[in-house]
Parts: sequence; C-alpha cells; structure tokens
Amino acid sequence: MPEFLLCRVEDTFLVSGRGLMIAPGFPASAYRFDVNQQIRVVRPDGESLDCGAFFQIPFQTPPAKVLSFFCTLPAATRESVPIGSEIWLLGKAERDVKLAGDA
Repeated sequence: MPEFLLCRVEDTFLVSGRGLMIAPGFPASAYRFDVNQQIRVVRPDGESLDCGAFFQIPFQTPPAKVLSFFCTLPAATRESVPIGSEIWLLGKAERDVKLAGDA
C-alpha cells in the first residue's frame, strides 16, 4: 500500500463537534485530497495510530487570502497527536496528492 509523509504537526486545535484539527494546512493550489482519507500518526515517542481523517477547506468569514485544506481527526485527542508527530497519508502516492509543478 502506498504511503508518504505528509507533514509534521506544528499545532493542534480542538474544534467542538468536529474533532482535532492539525496545522499546518495545505494550499489548495498545490494539493488535492479526497475528503475522507486514512492516515497514520507517528508520535515523537515512536507510538503510532492509524485513523480516519477529513481534509476540507473550511468556510470562514472573511475568506482566507489563500485557500487551504485542513486535516481534522474526529476520533483523536490532543494527547494522542502531540506537536512534532508525523502524519503519513495511507493508500496514496505523493504524486496522487501534490499537483504537478509543485515540489
């Protein structure tokens, strides 16, 4: 099964009714995601957790200057995804997610 390192968690935000949102976001001009994806969280202590994630561009007022996808983990807690954790996207190769011309 393909997988690749998507990012390292820089911050987390618990959003009521949605779950844990991780930062950084991913510019919509450079990435494309299915709404529902499987990911693996690899914590700094080496423990890992496979879970479902939602990738969406949030609605906000005023609109963001740069539209970005954000990753929300509905079943995760801040304790289970500490800052510095790696987020691995499962079932997709990097070329399937990053748009052509972006490194």
